[in-house]
Amino acid sequence: MTRGLRRLAQAVLALLWASGAAWLVLHHWGQRAGAFGPEPSAAEPWALRAHGVAATATVALLGLLYGLHVAPGWRARRRRRSGGALFGTAVALALSGDLLYYLADEDARAAVALAHWAVGLAGLPLFVAHRWRRERRHPELVSGSTEPKEPPPLSQPRRGS
Repeated sequence: MTRGLRRLAQAVLALLWASGAAWLVLHHWGQRAGAFGPEPSAAEPWALRAHGVAATATVALLGLLYGLHVAPGWRARRRRRSGGALFGTAVALALSGDLLYYLADEDARAAVALAHWAVGLAGLPLFVAHRWRRERRHPELVSGSTEPKEPPPLSQPRRGS
């Protein structure tokens, strides 16, 4: 994966996580007293809109990352546990996000919402652990492709041999 794509992915994922966390804080602790009882924060719908835009970009990005990063890493047997957990988390969040958009039953929606934000908050430490382990174990992979560089040959063949 190129450095530019990695930075784009990290920026989109940062916006996704930050907008989701912002919505969660605003929704549960950002209400203010109004003339007719508690009113939601004026920023709450904007946080949710930003989260929706970032989620759409993330789903597209996941397809791209699957082909360029996930599948090659899986075949090479690199960081399967952290990568598998991270990708599974992303799929679970995409599915639960769709359910939140379409579910009409309020009890089911509340249960899915709780699962969505709990898994979403846990996604950041999973990502950090996956990324940190990558840098620690394979520093040559941090600035360039996901393929390890070939080590230099131990000895050069002699000419005329």
